[in-house]
Amino acid sequence: MKITASSLSGIGMPFAGFGTYQLTADQAEFCVKEALNAGFRHIDSAEAYNNEEGTGRGIKTAGIPREKIFITTKVFPGYRQWDIPDKNGVQTIETLKNQLRKLELDYVDLYLIHAPLSELRLEQWQALTELKKSGLTKHIGVSNFGIEQINEILNAGLEKPEANQIEFHPLCNRSGLTDYMRNKSISPVAYSPLAPLSGWRIEEGQGGNVLTETRKPSRSVIRETAAELHVSEAAMLLRWGIQHGYSVITKSSKPERIRENLKAYDFEIPESCMKRLDMLNRNQPIAWAASGINPMDAAPPVSIP
Repeated sequence: MKITASSLSGIGMPFAGFGTYQLTADQAEFCVKEALNAGFRHIDSAEAYNNEEGTGRGIKTAGIPREKIFITTKVFPGYRQWDIPDKNGVQTIETLKNQLRKLELDYVDLYLIHAPLSELRLEQWQALTELKKSGLTKHIGVSNFGIEQINEILNAGLEKPEANQIEFHPLCNRSGLTDYMRNKSISPVAYSPLAPLSGWRIEEGQGGNVLTETRKPSRSVIRETAAELHVSEAAMLLRWGIQHGYSVITKSSKPERIRENLKAYDFEIPESCMKRLDMLNRNQPIAWAASGINPMDAAPPVSIP
């Protein structure tokens, strides 16, 4: 798959994106500026990250023309099991307007429902279609939606999601959902692409110590394959996702690692190595494990608006 730093997905999204999850506002400001200056042109944020003021400052101080940056953010839909009320359509619209104030932007390029955790998700989706019509977002999509939840939208006769951001790495390659999205022309976006690595989310409270026994068996294959290709394990995992057609979201607070991750554009993984990595699949999601839920399995029955 011939992809370079100038390649864009079907919705104009660069294939390598910089994420801001688990960064403080001050860290987000510094890291987003570093990422943009290093060459990233896709920034991924969310209401639930509580750092959009810092993300906005980082975007502003980097000095990159707005039209050259693809910016994604997400609305948290609510989750009653965590005592977070469901947002209705009006609240969903107001949420993006508030996020734009924090980000100091007139629009975002992609707005997502963060997970199908609300029974009002069809009403929320209708609100996203209105936000697109108003120009506050260029594209709309979902995150952590499985086939059933996407079909709810289609069966209701509503506009198709343009993207679906899901956990995707060799231990969790979701081949069925990937094929479904390809057939529906829904752009796939991968978060936590580096979850199999031992250095993933290692700081206290980040949740990287969950499911360590599940992740250990894959590490020798990942290490040996990266050594064979003479690249870092992180760059290889990012490239693996890109060659599966995904845009990949990665995060680091260290400038040298931010730059290192862009090396995923500098090489291609041979088919034999791709197959070796593909064989690690266990359909095992990891990223939300510390929270006690799998967002794809936690969807309540939908309420028809």
